[in-house]
Amino acid sequence: MSDEKKSVSAPAEEAVQRHVDQQNKLYLSPKHYIAYILSGFGDTNWNSFSSKRLFYFATTFLNISAKTWTTASTVSGILDSIDNALSGLIIDRTRTRWGRVRPYLILTLPFWLFSAFTPWVLPDGMSQVSLFIWFFLFNYIGSIANSFYNTSYQTILYNITPNISERNRLIATDAYADLAGVWLPSLFPLFVDFLNVPTRYVYTGGAIFFIVCVLIFRTYGFFALKERMPLASREEMKQMGLIKTFKTVGACRPMWVLIIKNFFAVGKSTGGMVEEFFWINCMGKLSLGSIAGLFTGLPSYFVLPLAPKLTRKFGLRNLAAGSYMFCGACYFIMWLVGYKPFGEDHFILNMIWIIFALTCCGAVNSIQRYCSTALNGDLYDYVEWKSGVRNEATITAAMGYMTLISTAVANILSGVIVDAIHFEPLKDANGFVIPQTDPGMLAGIWTVFALAPAIGRFMKGVTLLFFNVHGKTRDTMMYELAKIRAAKVVDTGAASE
Repeated sequence: MSDEKKSVSAPAEEAVQRHVDQQNKLYLSPKHYIAYILSGFGDTNWNSFSSKRLFYFATTFLNISAKTWTTASTVSGILDSIDNALSGLIIDRTRTRWGRVRPYLILTLPFWLFSAFTPWVLPDGMSQVSLFIWFFLFNYIGSIANSFYNTSYQTILYNITPNISERNRLIATDAYADLAGVWLPSLFPLFVDFLNVPTRYVYTGGAIFFIVCVLIFRTYGFFALKERMPLASREEMKQMGLIKTFKTVGACRPMWVLIIKNFFAVGKSTGGMVEEFFWINCMGKLSLGSIAGLFTGLPSYFVLPLAPKLTRKFGLRNLAAGSYMFCGACYFIMWLVGYKPFGEDHFILNMIWIIFALTCCGAVNSIQRYCSTALNGDLYDYVEWKSGVRNEATITAAMGYMTLISTAVANILSGVIVDAIHFEPLKDANGFVIPQTDPGMLAGIWTVFALAPAIGRFMKGVTLLFFNVHGKTRDTMMYELAKIRAAKVVDTGAASE
């Protein structure tokens, strides 16, 4: 009996070893790099455009009150918690000819399109009740679409190749390409200031342009990408069960660290939502933000290529924590100095200071983007190491709860702040926006613009110090994971025979 067992296990051991040895194999062609990068590129452009401009657009041109905005966002966010919980469980248990997560890249498009397009084309003169209904509807429908799409897009990155080094190269390349996703929307204010077109129509045209980009790039990504990671069978997923899944996920320390870290994104989100207010009212022109953006994004192009080397030197966790703390300190110093340190009569010197300060604040943004994505990969691998089953979608959905909360808090804070400083948009007879001059109002906008990101970034760095997947623990995990995945391939092959 022992001889028979030995004869069966020896080939299996050889197969496992072969699979371990193949972890350095390259799976991704240039087409796969382009497909994944473009899929995210469209969304990065859109998110950068809409996150900074929708609140300003709605309060300025639709005349939605801060109270209506806050209430609609809060109610839709509470209801979204239900579908967000289900999305991960559904995706993890999906098995189709196109893969487990890939179908959701395209099935969510119609719902996302309704949500993204609607607010920019609503008519003037709507009542606050009507605005509440519309903003609730497109917020909620969009949140359902995003629950499935965002989870799928984040998850597919960790399924298109089992090679960790190749995955990290894709992450770095994607982060590098994403820098353009910040630059392109930053050029939009030039059209606002220099096109002789009513401001509202310029905003609507910009939204349509970026929406079309998302539709094209997501569709291409669906057809070009492919999933390659060995998955648990339906029987293994049944054995895992919902209760065991929740226990495994709930007891995962690194997940909770990243969840808390993600919550502190509320600082940067809140600051970003008043960015339009800052450039128009505090500095005088919206296009000055575009001019600043031409300089503030430059360091990222030179710093990002150093990310893999810095990771090897300091470790991924330490690199991420340090970059967030550095950014938080820069924002705090900028807030202390103020936006007009040279006085009202020295506009050029004040503008140079703002550009310099924001350049320092954003110098390591690309490093943070790279580290955040790579840390998620370590988290997914950690759960698979502990449980034997890949539950990325469930984990991503669980982490998405904090993103929802963070976004909701940012929406609420933005509404409360705008209401507290008694902001009233000023427009001339032709529909062009003109700056406010009230000192208290301008001081309030500056405080939110600079201090909120300072607190959020610093707290992110502190939180990451508790992330325990690093050093020898991570090395041991990756070696044992290769054997676990190889065993699954062997078992599947044996079953089919």
